[in-house]
Amino acid sequence: FDGKIKLKDIESDTLKHIYRALNANKKQALLLKYLLFLDRNSKLLSDPDTTRACVALATTKHLWLRDVFIWEPESHNINRQFSSLARHLFAKYEVPAFLNEAWLQGSPVQQSWFVHIGAGENIRTARKLPVFLTKKMAHHFMQAPATLSINATFRFAQVKALGGPVELSQALNETRLVRSFKDDEFWLSVIRFFIDNPMLDYAHVNPIVDYIWNEKYTPLVEFIARGEAREIGPAQPNFTMRGRTPDTLLRNVAAWHRQLGAEARSENLQWQRSVYCDFKFEEGDDYESNMKTWTIRELVSSKELHAEGRQQKHCVASYAHSCAKRNSSIWTMDLKNRDGLKKKVTIEIDLRHKRICQIRGKENRLPTDMELKVIGRWASSEGLSVKSY
Repeated sequence: FDGKIKLKDIESDTLKHIYRALNANKKQALLLKYLLFLDRNSKLLSDPDTTRACVALATTKHLWLRDVFIWEPESHNINRQFSSLARHLFAKYEVPAFLNEAWLQGSPVQQSWFVHIGAGENIRTARKLPVFLTKKMAHHFMQAPATLSINATFRFAQVKALGGPVELSQALNETRLVRSFKDDEFWLSVIRFFIDNPMLDYAHVNPIVDYIWNEKYTPLVEFIARGEAREIGPAQPNFTMRGRTPDTLLRNVAAWHRQLGAEARSENLQWQRSVYCDFKFEEGDDYESNMKTWTIRELVSSKELHAEGRQQKHCVASYAHSCAKRNSSIWTMDLKNRDGLKKKVTIEIDLRHKRICQIRGKENRLPTDMELKVIGRWASSEGLSVKSY
């Protein structure tokens, strides 16, 4: 608060949160008084998560219902202390325990739901809910277990209101449906399907959801030339649950998994070019008969990787799946002179960090100074960093 300590000198995550909060707050003295009060009377500032949550409480001070300085914790447990403080500040009425997450790791919108319910309002009238809640769903939302995440409570409420068992909501917690609420009316039909088929083992819920998502939303990729692809839309964009039976759906899921496995084992994987360009560098001249042409080009299929590996006698072919997943990009550098074309080195780019992380020649030799010089020119033109050799 006095400005005598810089952020770079602080090691404690808790104190970093406090430092940033004081810097960002216009009413620093009031925030300082609030934090010192919590430090004297509770354990809340002994943990980075609850410290961050307490700062979040302070950002909505204009909505506080009671004076914070008369609050007294009734437990030594840090989670119970936080729960008590949040309700002291915002709640005239009972607020479900799972909504504590709104302050601990949630968003301002989720925090507004906490305040909304604490004021005695119905969750159905809260702003920016991810799904529409019927009266019955709203009732079950308020009764959801404290152990659920806020997103999971919406699925819990839907399942319970539609007459489904808790076990189904637990199975849905393992799926992408607690991370995405896209096209929710359709996914309600999927939930109804699971409820209408109670003898379906819930171990199949996650694979079925993944299969349906892939068929309905994931674009197919068609390769039209070397390293060039186009998206041709999902396989079944109009996928519905009408007429589906558990047996046929499970057969479709199994066939999809077999297809994925076959593609993974295939020797003919292809992938799109990266954003980086092929490179050409010339030195010398034809008149002196010492012309040299260096080329660097991307390898965009498992066949090309296998060929590179055979010629260079190393295991670059093992990178096929990393390339297909766009984690890595593999390039080959050749040199053409009067003696013909010679393969020089294989280059790996770490696409996530925009870095040339590996350069190896035949039998895994290290690059020469000249090879590094040429690669450096290319890297500079493409905005890539290069691992030190």
